[in-house]
Amino acid sequence: MHPHSKLITAAARETLRPLGMVQKGRSRTWLDDHGWWLGVVEFQPSSFSRGSYLNVGVNWLWNPKDYVSFDYGDRVHFEDESARGDQYVEYESDEQFAPLALKLAGAAAAEVHHYRQLFPTVAATAAVLGLGERAWLDAAIALGLAGDYQAARVMFVRHIERWEAGAGASDRAQSLNDLLGNQQSFRDQIRADVIEGRRRLRLDTETALPF
Repeated sequence: MHPHSKLITAAARETLRPLGMVQKGRSRTWLDDHGWWLGVVEFQPSSFSRGSYLNVGVNWLWNPKDYVSFDYGDRVHFEDESARGDQYVEYESDEQFAPLALKLAGAAAAEVHHYRQLFPTVAATAAVLGLGERAWLDAAIALGLAGDYQAARVMFVRHIERWEAGAGASDRAQSLNDLLGNQQSFRDQIRADVIEGRRRLRLDTETALPF
């Protein structure tokens, strides 16, 4: 492991581990597990030099896949005179980079707290996503789980129409939209999707879900 990666890992362990976050294997990605969503912190490397970008966001587990994604949130602008374009922090020496790694980890922790406060419940999540101008499928699912079926249908239709205008209709969106008439069936399907998403990411599939 390169010295800058060791410093990042040490800073993350000092700052993120006390928040209950877990390192994903030996990578520079840390996870904040909330059952149906993951907070994701990535100290993203560069192909051209040693250092790090910082990406922080949310991965909705109701979209099963075998990789972690930033479904909400993304690059964090790191305000420091050593940051290139307020985004990339470059390694020059251990002495120079160690405090910057701690600053990066601190900025990550602040973003983690922000997302915890933004998405504490399904209802709060539905309220936030329902105001968005994109990610209509995620908004529809959250609204459906929150019991706002009329708003959920609007979002499902927007998503389906977008796909019809491009690469074809979303079969999954149509299927979920059809389930909205039966609250229990809809929730059971989303629960099954979340469990499958957790299985693919090798997370505990017995975790409690709020729906």
